[in-house]
Amino acid sequence: MRMQMTIFALLTAFAGGQVFGGSDIELAFPFDLESRQIAVEVRPGLRSTRSLPNAALRQARLGMLANQVVSDENLRALADHGDGLAALKYVRLLVSRHTGQRAHASDIAYYAAIAVGTGRIWPLRDMITAMRLLNPETEPKNRVREYIAVLYAHAWAGNTMALDAVVEFNGDGLLFGAMSDATRAKILAQSKVNGNGRVELRLAIRLMIKSKRPAEETELAKTYLVQASGSDNLAIKATAENLLLLLNAGQE
Repeated sequence: MRMQMTIFALLTAFAGGQVFGGSDIELAFPFDLESRQIAVEVRPGLRSTRSLPNAALRQARLGMLANQVVSDENLRALADHGDGLAALKYVRLLVSRHTGQRAHASDIAYYAAIAVGTGRIWPLRDMITAMRLLNPETEPKNRVREYIAVLYAHAWAGNTMALDAVVEFNGDGLLFGAMSDATRAKILAQSKVNGNGRVELRLAIRLMIKSKRPAEETELAKTYLVQASGSDNLAIKATAENLLLLLNAGQE
């Protein structure tokens, strides 16, 4: 507990306040604007109105493309057929009405993932925010697979917000399950390309706040902090350096 309180104090000093979340901490360091806007077309989405199964949906899509009012039900149905624009519009409706409500978090996350997966990056933050409210035990597996496909593709393309989310949701008892060695290696490789040390800092903190950790995890945390201390982000650099001093001092 003393270690957690000390870490929290350091993060508050250098990053303006943090949020504890179970076995993790949400870092408040701002994302680089350019990198968080990197978009990837994970799948092409709906290309042709004629491919829709019935006249009602075809008419709804034509209306949507003409900026006419389309019902919530038709937007959702179009999104279910892979229409990224419909998914984006549907997410905006859900967020405006139900943001922060656990009962609607799965729909916000899922339809945001459809939109982001078709190259519309704007609801990525809404997707991640909603995912924090999901229950790993009850979230439908097909939706989890969609979150993984979308976040991983963007993370490996250099989107720092997506990479941070990949770290956040990988782990024992978390939405994506235990982090594999292959995923950890790819995360660290991409973080090295990004060069800001954010991921290494987060991985170190995840180890440091554990109430009981073996000596090898303490050494691993030190390795991550050394890497993060080379960041070109001054707040991340200072935080890593101070946490490293804390670990080296053996404070528990």
